[in-house]
Amino acid sequence: MDGNKRPRRRRRRGIETVKSLLILLLSLSAIYLTLLTLDYSRVSWAPLQGVLSLFHKDVDQPPADTSAPAQSAIAPRPVRIGVSDGTERYVSQYDTQETDQMFEQLSILLSESLDSASSPQPVEEAAWRQALEAPGVWFDFLGTIPLDVLYAWMGDGGDNPALIHSARRVAVALDEGGGVCLYYHNEADGLYYACATAVAYEGHMDALVSGYGGNGYSFVFELEDNGGYEALDPYVLLAPDSLRPPVYRASNPLLELDDAMVSAIQQAASFQPQSNSVYPVANGIRIREGRETLEIGYDGVAVYHAGDEDTGRYPVGNGKDLLPLVETTWRLAADTVGRWCGEARLYLMGIDREADGSLLVRYGYTLNGADVLLPDGACAAQFTVSGGQITDYTLYFRRYEQSGQTSPVLRERQAAAALEALQPQGRELILSYSDTGGDTVQAGWTAR
Repeated sequence: MDGNKRPRRRRRRGIETVKSLLILLLSLSAIYLTLLTLDYSRVSWAPLQGVLSLFHKDVDQPPADTSAPAQSAIAPRPVRIGVSDGTERYVSQYDTQETDQMFEQLSILLSESLDSASSPQPVEEAAWRQALEAPGVWFDFLGTIPLDVLYAWMGDGGDNPALIHSARRVAVALDEGGGVCLYYHNEADGLYYACATAVAYEGHMDALVSGYGGNGYSFVFELEDNGGYEALDPYVLLAPDSLRPPVYRASNPLLELDDAMVSAIQQAASFQPQSNSVYPVANGIRIREGRETLEIGYDGVAVYHAGDEDTGRYPVGNGKDLLPLVETTWRLAADTVGRWCGEARLYLMGIDREADGSLLVRYGYTLNGADVLLPDGACAAQFTVSGGQITDYTLYFRRYEQSGQTSPVLRERQAAAALEALQPQGRELILSYSDTGGDTVQAGWTAR
């Protein structure tokens, strides 16, 4: 009898052991599912984190907020394009969708010309004007872009040592000898340049520029005696019809700052989401890591200060090669203000050298190809670079959404007459949205 009881007891003990293991596994599963609903950045009890690691070793921070689209892909886009077949010109401006479509078709000419451009040669302004009327394509990026950076962006990191200048406007056009040149205006020295290229006109470029026809746009310099536009810059493009730009709703996305947004901004700025040095200040929160601070304000402004130049958080090289600098600042801007800007788009306004040797990199917002003027001359994002590091930056968060309404603006002739009364010297007349912090923004003519 005893011999029969012992196997039964062993079987019962085995069953109880299995039950215990099942209960333990169910308990651990319950803990795991509970922890999934928590903010991991606030879970600091080591035993619980150890249990969690049994299930998923990579879970150490909350998922980023994906409620807003990101603009992290570096994709410089012109705000206006003009295509000429030598007889007619077709222009797209203040229409982002159409301009993007044209750029997709014509960007290959710009990429090929940047790739094969020879050393730049100064040319007379007359040669620049002739290029704008010759068969070719004219691109306006609104901001000043280093041409080597533009080529690296468009050519998957390619390099051409002949691209030594920066430009806002560039043209790829047929020259008098039958070749194709890259033309641009270097605003730093005020000169115009031409670079011979290997772009083929016949059987390639001619096919790309043909078929657009004309839509009545002209440059001011093409008008006889300027026709009442004497106050304008000669390269202002005059529209054949009056414009009715859209009206946008505007808001401050940081007005109701929540944990998910703070965590996403921390991640984008390379701050540790689980940092305990997060505390409230008068108008928002401050995050501190060592001597570095990132202050995020309910007014929509975030400010970073390194504290010293040896933090190593944002290395951008020696300052001679601008590509790492632009790539780093672009991604910071795109993953922060660009993530929550709605219908707006970021563009590189320029890179300026300050009196102390530091570099100032500025990004702005555009709406449907028109720039956005923020209060007190602020930028969407502004970065100070010194000693191969980003030492300071300011981010200005704004969100813009379609309102479904439009607002007419003055014809250029009327705007030019008003401008001439105020400032008789030639100025560029462009469409801009003035954002003073209100609920809506609408476009109007500005001179610069």
